[in-house]
Amino acid sequence: MKKQKTQLIIILVVLAVMVASYFALSAHNKKVVEDEATDDYTLLTLDTTKISEIKVTKTTKTEVTNEADSAADGTSANDAGAEASNTEDTSSSAAAGDSADTTASEALTADAAATTDAAAEGTSAEPVYEYSSEVAYDLVLENGAWYLASDKSLEVDQDSVASLISKVATVTSNKEIAGVTDFAQYGLDHPSLSIEITLNDGTKTNIYVGDYNSVSSLYYARIGDSANVYMITATLSTSFGVEGSSFEKVDSSASTVETSAGITGVDIDASAASSAAAQSSQNASTNASEGDSTSASTDTTTESAVVAE
Repeated sequence: MKKQKTQLIIILVVLAVMVASYFALSAHNKKVVEDEATDDYTLLTLDTTKISEIKVTKTTKTEVTNEADSAADGTSANDAGAEASNTEDTSSSAAAGDSADTTASEALTADAAATTDAAAEGTSAEPVYEYSSEVAYDLVLENGAWYLASDKSLEVDQDSVASLISKVATVTSNKEIAGVTDFAQYGLDHPSLSIEITLNDGTKTNIYVGDYNSVSSLYYARIGDSANVYMITATLSTSFGVEGSSFEKVDSSASTVETSAGITGVDIDASAASSAAAQSSQNASTNASEGDSTSASTDTTTESAVVAE
């Protein structure tokens, strides 16, 4: 009887473990499905017909060297070397040789240690960067036409601007990093690209593009002052990261006329070459005929001379 109770308890424990494993596996599968469902979700949607201004700012990062610190380190090293040299000279000329030598040795050791520590501090120092920002271009819509605020005389290709605007109609992301407090690790403390979009009612939307993640081939991005960081494709970076001059309208008619002129010139040259070839052939034929006539005349004269003899 006791053995049967033991077997029953074992069976119940096994069943309990199996049930727990089943629910754990179900929960895991559900999480996986939810994660997959968040791929390429819509991050931002804008009514492109209401956009009245697009302002893009670029920021460049440059590593700088603190020359003052370098000079200070060099001066300290020189001072330490001079001090060590003076100590050595003093020790060599002292009357109490052993005592002075010991003192000089201790001084040299201390100076060497100080120099080594200073060098180590300089080596371990983190690099310092300078950031420089400038407006790449500012497109403004007025009376149904776009123009560059920095150069109103430049004729803007309206189709190019329309193509640019279409890129922000729907912005998607496939990963969200929530509750970020240190944006520097994503390059969003000084975004390389800042896109400010203004609507007709004055509402502004800011999109910041940070560092590039080479593992996922995606960029880090932030919308406004959100505490979340998103990973997006290179579409915004490549489309908006251009210069204002790229929106200049190209006169296609002038290009066509130039091409036609070139082709006509080629045709004229070909015609001239053909005429020259024909004239050359005619001259050769004439020369050949004259040569035949001369030869025939010579033969006739020879025959007459033979008959006369």
